[in-house]
Amino acid sequence: MARRTTAYRRVAQELRDQIADGRLKPGDRIPSLTALQDEFGVSDTVILEARKVLVAESLLIARTGDGTYVRERPEPQRLVHHEPSDPQQPLFRLETGETGLFPDVVEVEAETTVPASAAVARLLGIKPGRKVRRGVRLFRHDGAAVQLLTVHVLPRGKSEPTGVEEEITSRAALDAEARALEGVVGQPVTVATRVERPETGQARVAETVVLADRYTLVYRPAPLPG
Repeated sequence: MARRTTAYRRVAQELRDQIADGRLKPGDRIPSLTALQDEFGVSDTVILEARKVLVAESLLIARTGDGTYVRERPEPQRLVHHEPSDPQQPLFRLETGETGLFPDVVEVEAETTVPASAAVARLLGIKPGRKVRRGVRLFRHDGAAVQLLTVHVLPRGKSEPTGVEEEITSRAALDAEARALEGVVGQPVTVATRVERPETGQARVAETVVLADRYTLVYRPAPLPG
């Protein structure tokens, strides 16, 4: 099973690369099942699994009786960064014209106390395993999952150093993230990590995750002085 799992991911990634670099263009029909088996030296089951992943990622579209095609790629929607006045609000808003819209549905996972992971501990300037509070919120808009926000809060004491930092990174979606955002495991996601370490009050790490092919995170510079 492990070998087959590795094989279908390898095939899916190769097809992603072919779509990304233009070897397979929007509207192109991908090679037949037999041709792909010959190309990659794997079973039909592996090819079908890889194809299923790319259909779920909206890279391919299957047309009954007519084969599988590279899907036309819509422009990702823009999510604009803002400074929320309420810690319950998301750090990004959907852009519509000149204004942003907050997602209209929020799914909340009950807040729990957990040991800080090595990554969270490093960001907060504390020792791994120290207790922190974790809350998870999924923001939707028009029924679609938009952004997954996970917040870790240091309940008491102070972290070192103080200040605010934000970082944007890319990686593959983890299982829980993929399920929440209605994607698939391994699908590319964009992650915005905001670390707040105030001199007084609670330090926290807020991690926003979005599917990279559906949403673009936008930071706007402060307006120039008049």
